Amino acid sequence: MGDDAGAYEYNGSVFLHTVDFITPVVNDPYLWGAISAANSLSDIYATGGVPLTALAVLGFNHCQLSSDILKEVLRGATDKLREAKAVLLGGHTIDDQEPKFGLAVFGVCPSGKLLTQNGAKPGDLLYITKPVGVGILTKAIKEGKIEEKDVPEAIQNMLLLNDKAGELALRVNANACTDITGFGLLGHVYNVAKKSGVKLIINFSRVPFYEQSAYFAKMGIYPKGAVDNFNFVKPSLSFSDLERWELILLSDPTTSGGLLFTVPKEGERDVLALAKELKVSLWHIGWVEEGEGLEVIKT
Repeated sequence: MGDDAGAYEYNGSVFLHTVDFITPVVNDPYLWGAISAANSLSDIYATGGVPLTALAVLGFNHCQLSSDILKEVLRGATDKLREAKAVLLGGHTIDDQEPKFGLAVFGVCPSGKLLTQNGAKPGDLLYITKPVGVGILTKAIKEGKIEEKDVPEAIQNMLLLNDKAGELALRVNANACTDITGFGLLGHVYNVAKKSGVKLIINFSRVPFYEQSAYFAKMGIYPKGAVDNFNFVKPSLSFSDLERWELILLSDPTTSGGLLFTVPKEGERDVLALAKELKVSLWHIGWVEEGEGLEVIKT
């Protein structure tokens, strides 16, 4: 399953488990709780599953932060779980100097078909369902360069569940699927390429990103993780005519990003029609070839 949820089959049923937590990506505690919950649920959707229950994982310094903040974080998380038709059963809290919050999520795979990272085939088209660049924006928020109100589209996308995107990937018989999170677009595309034994081509000109993300990347305001992600994939990456800020955008560690999946080219019309029906934003950003590694072009 790679870096997505783990699967366990028992008596003909497929159970899914995942856990993820993050430090604050916004200043509003309610939004942080809701975004973190959406982020944790994403791995279940990326495997074609449905979340059922969750346990909270919280690191919190009660000497520095009031319990009112904690209540808002949990309120945001439970509201997002309610939207996902899942239930918070409990959790565990530790005293921690740096706040952290997330969920351990349990789900099932009703269709019996698991979406994994290792099925991409030559000729497949590559799609994503949310723009990239939120890591850069959250870095700018932490540095006081912008506020949440300045990036409403990015906030809404982080809050957006990947349930419909997961349904889309399942119904079009995606060959491979994952979600875009901490490894950035390049890191997650690399995982699909490596596990599938193929080469993935990304056309930068087709990759959606936030204009403010490009602005701050050009200014040198981006998380260290973007550099780490790029250095990780660099040995397997070929590119030309890309500027540093563009490579940073592709490597940007994302919170609650969209799904990334591949579909046979002959299914292109069905993908676009169903995405419109399900009201899922969709971008065709590349394709799959024989070979290995990654290539980024710009046309």
